[in-house]
Amino acid sequence: MYRRLITDKLPRNRPFCLLGARGVGKTTLIRDFAGRFSNWIHLDLDTAADRAIFNYDVSADETMKAVCFLKGRENRGKGTLIVLDEIGMCPGAARWVRKLAGGRAEGQGPLVVATSSVMTAELAGLTDPVSGIFQPYYLYPFSFEEFLPLMNDPAALEAFREVPVPYYAYEKLLTHFHLYSLIGGMPEITGEYAKNRHLSGLKLIYEEVEDRFIRGMQEVTAGSKSRDLAVEVLQNTYPFAATRISFNHFGNLEKGSREICQAFRALEDAFVLGLIRPVTEHSLPTVPDPSRFPRLQMLDTGLVNYFSGIQKPLFRSHDMNAIFEGQIARQVVGQEILATEMPGERNEGGLNFWIRNKAQSRAEVDFVIPYNNMLIPVVVKSGEPGRLRSLHQFMDSAPHAYAVRLYAGKLAVQQTQTIRGKKFYLLNLPYFLAGKIRNHLKGFIRLANG
Repeated sequence: MYRRLITDKLPRNRPFCLLGARGVGKTTLIRDFAGRFSNWIHLDLDTAADRAIFNYDVSADETMKAVCFLKGRENRGKGTLIVLDEIGMCPGAARWVRKLAGGRAEGQGPLVVATSSVMTAELAGLTDPVSGIFQPYYLYPFSFEEFLPLMNDPAALEAFREVPVPYYAYEKLLTHFHLYSLIGGMPEITGEYAKNRHLSGLKLIYEEVEDRFIRGMQEVTAGSKSRDLAVEVLQNTYPFAATRISFNHFGNLEKGSREICQAFRALEDAFVLGLIRPVTEHSLPTVPDPSRFPRLQMLDTGLVNYFSGIQKPLFRSHDMNAIFEGQIARQVVGQEILATEMPGERNEGGLNFWIRNKAQSRAEVDFVIPYNNMLIPVVVKSGEPGRLRSLHQFMDSAPHAYAVRLYAGKLAVQQTQTIRGKKFYLLNLPYFLAGKIRNHLKGFIRLANG
């Protein structure tokens, strides 16, 4: 198994729940985590047999005895780990966790951890930041850094982890990143490609991944009509990845805003997409504006390419910003930022983009990232800095002088100025470093300040 970056963040002494779409590797990761314990009990709540354990209205201790008896394990108190795999499929297990926690002092009894491919009402309460029992952690598809070991190129991985990346590694890393952007980061797909190094063998796996998403829709929708609409919306989303969307008649569906919005909420609860909300502030704190059109962030760029039928043009491109108006570049950059910088946050809470708070204005900055009490603008664009007009409008009102541009070029720092004459510093990063923005900001700001 290839080690996931989130592994070292998972606590060994407090309950947590690993959340993410079907197929991102939650079960594999949680089994690897459980291997650190001398005594652990795994319950697969995707199966009727394990769900049945929680069907009885008995005390938490009595259920604990049933778990140990049916799994042939003993309860050693603090030395025991209980893994509730796919807890979202079993409301009874969620209620048991509450009863178990309520009847014991903190730190007493076995440690309970969980995974889920859906966010239900019960699970939302268990993972609430204030009153919840579980610390939530969100697992995404492989990041580029997690993808690189599959290429059997340890030198490239070592160079990628250097800050700054050595100049001689640029072309090779860019080639690897274009491949990563083409096939995506779903573990089953990347594993198959690493084994056979051929795109044609991936078709059935892409289809199977989407089929698993579809089968999971019944857990986050109320009735067959809602489920069918959510599936229809999902199958219409791929061409709109990384673009701003309107709910009303989305994808030319004959449905209004309310019904489409509910379908998107269900898809978010199954973690197959996120809606990135706009902000209008130039400094922290920011308040996302739910009344403005959000931007669609799909789970995985490889799925977007396959189901949109755009693998061939992307395969031939040397600059993703040059095709589809930079849409795929924005999608994969958003995916990288979420996977590497915000493993404990959901899409809408952890990532935003900026729009100008002025009627009829079309100014947008692709992403804004909090860093050292500053809101750093990030654009995914080719071209000269003088042509980045939306970035200029942000910088004119920003209380600092730092910005980031991701593109197909080499790492560089330059001083430039807005159209209105404000001087600022621009950190130009090759877009394969989208997940390493924070690592480079420290040195960049120090250099800019002399």
